Amino acid sequence: MAGKRRASVLFSLLLFPLLLPIMSDNGPKRRRTSAEDGRHRNLTIDAQVSLLNVGGTKFQVSKTTLIENSSYFEALLSGRWREGDDEPGGETFIDQDPAAFDILLTYMRCGLVHMPREDLYLAKKTLMLAEYLGINGFLITVKAVTVKNISRRGEYLSDEVSEAAQFDSRFGSLRLAVEKEILPICFFPPDDGLKIQVVDRTFYASKAVLTEKSGYFSRLLTTNPQDYWMDTIICGENADVLQVVLQMLTCPNSAFTTMTEKFHSVSGQNVKFRHFYVQAILTYIDKLQLHVDFRDNCVQTITHTFNA
Repeated sequence: MAGKRRASVLFSLLLFPLLLPIMSDNGPKRRRTSAEDGRHRNLTIDAQVSLLNVGGTKFQVSKTTLIENSSYFEALLSGRWREGDDEPGGETFIDQDPAAFDILLTYMRCGLVHMPREDLYLAKKTLMLAEYLGINGFLITVKAVTVKNISRRGEYLSDEVSEAAQFDSRFGSLRLAVEKEILPICFFPPDDGLKIQVVDRTFYASKAVLTEKSGYFSRLLTTNPQDYWMDTIICGENADVLQVVLQMLTCPNSAFTTMTEKFHSVSGQNVKFRHFYVQAILTYIDKLQLHVDFRDNCVQTITHTFNA
């Protein structure tokens, strides 16, 4: 009997190491194969990256990038991300213009606010899509820059948020600003050059000079905010008269030379013509509503030239 008991104990001791892995909850760990490691990494990436199908064009974007910059994507993705119910490889379809979305994606990734000046229609779509997606940082910068440009200032008077609030107070909603052609054109810095066409002749002048010295041009170019962005106007004045007056506004010495040459021309020898020419210049100067001191200097130059 004792021999059987000893044999049973010996058998148990020999069998115990074999049964230990089965009895243990953890058991021996099996190393994952390379294929399994790859699938694990893909599942991790899928949890962090969103696959978007925007108007037929696919974008792979970090969910953090989308959620931190867009209230639309924050509402769409943040709950899924926390709950982990996104299916790996699944995509979200957004029925919008992919070119406009690409511009906004650049902003979300690196903070660059850019719109194509050569394609104002695409710029409009970008603005409306930014509003739809709730990309408020992009819109705040656009509004602030627009206010600065319209005011023809080189820098902000305050912070961007305050400038954007001024935009909202002045123009109302973004859609209204787009419909009134304030945006996107006023987002881009205006060119200073203005082309003035008179029949078959063309003159060039500085908008800054014209608006500074002439009440007429100031109203013409600034009555509506977007007027300052026009690059060509048609003028019904006499070309010779316009030439002299523009020279007076920009370079008085050139005006003196031009009038002197005119007076010494064949037609300038006629006294009636000279009187008519001078009177036409004075009339146009009055029309331009020049500042008093500058107007007096112009009249003095004309009188001196006429009597020379």
